[in-house]
Amino acid sequence: MASFHDGFNAFVRLNGTSLGAEHGAKYVGSIEAEIDKLANAINNPARKIDNASLDSVKGFMAEYWAAGTHNIDAAVKGVSARAVAIDDNRIADITTSWGEELQSKINKDPSNTVRELSITNRGHHNRLNQTEYSGDDPNALYYEGMSGLVATDKMDAIQTELRRKVLENKEIRPEISENYQQVLNSLTDKVRSNQGSESIPITEKEARELARLAKEKGFDPSDWGIATEYRVNLDNIMNQAFKAGLTAALISVVLRVGPQICGMICRLIKDGEVNVDDLKRLGFSAFTGGTEGLIRGLIAAAVTVSCKSGIFGAVLKKANPSMIGAVVAISMNCVQNSCLLAFGKMSKREYANRCAQDMIVTAFSVGLGFAGGVVASTMFTPAMAVFGYMMGSFVGSVIGTFVYSGVYSCFMAFCVESGCTFFGLVEQKYEIPPDVIDSMGLDVFEYEKFEVKKFFPESFQAKKFGYERFEPIGIDIKYLRRGVIGVGIVGYIDK
Repeated sequence: MASFHDGFNAFVRLNGTSLGAEHGAKYVGSIEAEIDKLANAINNPARKIDNASLDSVKGFMAEYWAAGTHNIDAAVKGVSARAVAIDDNRIADITTSWGEELQSKINKDPSNTVRELSITNRGHHNRLNQTEYSGDDPNALYYEGMSGLVATDKMDAIQTELRRKVLENKEIRPEISENYQQVLNSLTDKVRSNQGSESIPITEKEARELARLAKEKGFDPSDWGIATEYRVNLDNIMNQAFKAGLTAALISVVLRVGPQICGMICRLIKDGEVNVDDLKRLGFSAFTGGTEGLIRGLIAAAVTVSCKSGIFGAVLKKANPSMIGAVVAISMNCVQNSCLLAFGKMSKREYANRCAQDMIVTAFSVGLGFAGGVVASTMFTPAMAVFGYMMGSFVGSVIGTFVYSGVYSCFMAFCVESGCTFFGLVEQKYEIPPDVIDSMGLDVFEYEKFEVKKFFPESFQAKKFGYERFEPIGIDIKYLRRGVIGVGIVGYIDK
């Protein structure tokens, strides 16, 4: 039962780091997925561009760039806002999850951009078939309600041209002047969401270069500063680490207090009342479990994001999240035990014992956890992989504790027979334990406590005659053997 209890506690401690590591890996994975989408959209566009000119293709590339870089930034910031570059014949070039629509105009001449964004319903109709327009409000903007997305290097010139048009038509054609004002108000060089995510502005020259790379299928996001090691910063890491820590804290609290709550319910059914001391212990367990889970999850997530994003180098980008969580768990346990050793609440032998136990239990927990995740995702769905990992990790922690108990027993048995101390990790004591001496009724002379007895004269009293009972003296013989009497200690114990 003690081994099961130790295994369960080891699982709870490891669970926080495992959840943090998995959250960090999933976070970086979502960023890499958006980067891959951008690269695929530019290198393999849905529209046919083989025979198109660079001037016509650059507009499509600017749309893919704006939507793709926005989605990458949204993934980095951990928000749900997304933008989509439209490949069909709808009016809008880019639609968004927050309801905004954008019309992209990447022209070399700012005047052409102003003319295209300011075109009316009649003007658009006449441009197509040169017949008389018969629809509603012919002077309304054709792109009314949409934002105008333009090249960032042309932004100032376009704004200046629009202001000139507003003033020029204000007196003679106020409805046209108002159209120019609407275009000016909605002009932008990036896609911005209401959650703080935004795209990277692009110049007309860069859009043209993207068009050339798209024709050659040679676009590499990292050449344009689009990679996890460039996009993820310390603020992003700590934000995601804190989210992971909160999740780990919540689950750690549930795991800590779950068995106690079940026990309290059983006692409530049996006795009809709840013990106040049980409630106090429950609250303390919830507090300590939540705090430890928060810290472990936060650190594991921060380390995982830093590794997987490439901040710690290209080699660690391939590190397995489960292994990162295991290393963080062992390191934190080692630090915790080191503090107890430094404060005198743990001996060197107990410290070595706990560190060895952590190594074995963590190995079993990670190994069976990984196997459980694979089995769950294969038999059910990939979404069940986390649940399978947790179940496998729990079983592995318990098995690892039992295995360590068996190995430790064999190790101590070898020390009993051989007298080996393993460089002082096992203490060989040849003194009889005090409790055994007390049970034998023997008095032991301890020179440290020797005190000279003072002489006091005895007073004379007349003796009274009385009968005495005679009882035979029995001899109580006990045999001692050498064995385990403490953590890492071999000595004589009572059979």
